[in-house]
Amino acid sequence: MDKASASDQGTLQTIIDFLPGGITLFNAEQRVVVCNQNFRALLEFPDSLFADGMPSLFDFALFNARRGEYGEGDPETLANQVCERARGMKPHVFERLRPNGTILEIRGEPLPSGGWVTIYTDITDRKRNEETLRRVKDMMTAAINFSPTFIWEIDAQGNYTHLQGVEHILGFAETELLGQRRSATLCGPNGCPGCEVGKLMQARQPIERLVVEAKNKAGATVWLSTSAQPVLDKGGHYAGYRGVDVDVTEITQARQALEQLALHDPLTGLANRRKFSDRFQLERLRQARVGLPLSLMLVDIDHFKQVNDNWGHIVGDVCLKAVADVLVSHLRTLDLVARFGGEEFLVLLSDANAREGALVAEKLRRALENKVIETGLEAQPTLQITASFGVTTLLPSEKLSLQAVIERADGAVYAAKHGGRNQVCSVGSAAPGA
Repeated sequence: MDKASASDQGTLQTIIDFLPGGITLFNAEQRVVVCNQNFRALLEFPDSLFADGMPSLFDFALFNARRGEYGEGDPETLANQVCERARGMKPHVFERLRPNGTILEIRGEPLPSGGWVTIYTDITDRKRNEETLRRVKDMMTAAINFSPTFIWEIDAQGNYTHLQGVEHILGFAETELLGQRRSATLCGPNGCPGCEVGKLMQARQPIERLVVEAKNKAGATVWLSTSAQPVLDKGGHYAGYRGVDVDVTEITQARQALEQLALHDPLTGLANRRKFSDRFQLERLRQARVGLPLSLMLVDIDHFKQVNDNWGHIVGDVCLKAVADVLVSHLRTLDLVARFGGEEFLVLLSDANAREGALVAEKLRRALENKVIETGLEAQPTLQITASFGVTTLLPSEKLSLQAVIERADGAVYAAKHGGRNQVCSVGSAAPGA
């Protein structure tokens, strides 16, 4: 090779080494004139293959055949087949899945003087993205056609500009909602100012699986799981939202029912011990912030065993529900009543000192004493029952567990029982740190 040819080849090597894909240039004798490092890296050819200079096409093909690039068969036969096909070289583009999972796009172009140039491009990520996109499109189509799902778009003013699949969820034809405000569909004519979805939209933030309440065309409640992303125009300005709603009414109602069972007494509908304990912990945290006392009341129905023994457990259950109704109806909505077990009830009074707790307990005692309970029995159509009330107050400085506070109130109930029943007894708070 003369100096000019060597200089030209060096220049060509420098150029193709900067190209992003793999490049090979074969002459008419099927020998490599030049190739770049990207080609060697993509095909994982070892340096030993280039130890005696540039390999021939047969060398490459034999190496590939031996490591399984062309499938099963005699390696030399497979390599000769590759060389034979190359002799009738025509422009071509094909994809090859390598044993390591890499997908290469291979483009070959014959040269006027004989030989050919081949470009190798790693399209693994592109193919995976295309497959993912295809799967997503298929899934979206299936979701819209076969599941309780609809997709939507709104403009910058919050009006629907596109809907698909909404009729089988909300009963509205798409034409009935196009141009209408989405917030009115979900929350009514005045929207829902406190809605988390609305807050996120105002902040132009993504929405991920937030459950919202909507009304269908018949006026029934439908629960939707909403996911959406803000949409920008070509200038980067806010243009609206694009999202998907999934009907989760059944699962929401089932979850609500399970929560009701998990946190409430099935007979009276009051909170159970678990819910009362959770609320007590929250109240203690709140108490630490505001620095106000709270009071706890234990209510024990007097002579309840006699009710069950004399009139049966059905009448006993009627009495328990009547007590629950009296307690709830005479307390603030922020107070919590729980059935502690058997004929005992717990009441948590937020921000109530000892005097206030005792006054509330006395009000409840009188209301229960005057309650006429209808039993449904001919022999005993009505009953009146009383209860003993134990009240204790917890200061912010006290470090007591719920169990310790209940035990303190139970001591007050014990005193009320031994004092003649149907009365209120209070115990003072313990010393700080007790």
